[in-house]
Amino acid sequence: MISANPGRYLSNNLAQSLLTSPFQAPLKAWALVPVFAIIAVSVGFGAGLFRFGWLDSPITPVLPILLFVFPSLLEEAFFRGVLIPRNILASGHAKAAWSVAVSTLVFVVWHPLNALAFNPTAIPLFLNPWFLVIVGAMGVTCGYAYVLSRSIWVPVIIHWAAVTVWVLFLGGRNLVLEL
Repeated sequence: MISANPGRYLSNNLAQSLLTSPFQAPLKAWALVPVFAIIAVSVGFGAGLFRFGWLDSPITPVLPILLFVFPSLLEEAFFRGVLIPRNILASGHAKAAWSVAVSTLVFVVWHPLNALAFNPTAIPLFLNPWFLVIVGAMGVTCGYAYVLSRSIWVPVIIHWAAVTVWVLFLGGRNLVLEL
């Protein structure tokens, strides 16, 4: 995935994807968003991970901005912008699917490792298999969106919208408030 010259790779991939507008993305780049939403809502409510309710916190008004930076922008920059070559479709659909699969697997594995290494209070959630199903669905959705749009902003928007709705309206675990 990453070439022998990491600086050039990052310049040709992540840097260029940051400069590509999400408004130039083909409509099909957003095609998996409804599928992701159905999976997330079904699994989330079925597993008790989601429950209706407004987050009542003094930082609620700034939370969407914080959630945009982390996890959305930082995670997508690495898991899509670094791990998936920006022009992977030129190598064929099989290589593109493989890149999305690898990126998604690393994204899913990151969550339990993150909890175990850095945030032990997140262990019950980040090791929950149903939560990891939702994370996997998000990984596939964001990877697909990145491959088709070649813009990091499309998966960032998808990730940000999902996490923001979850935290603000569906009782999601707000790690920012736990710091």
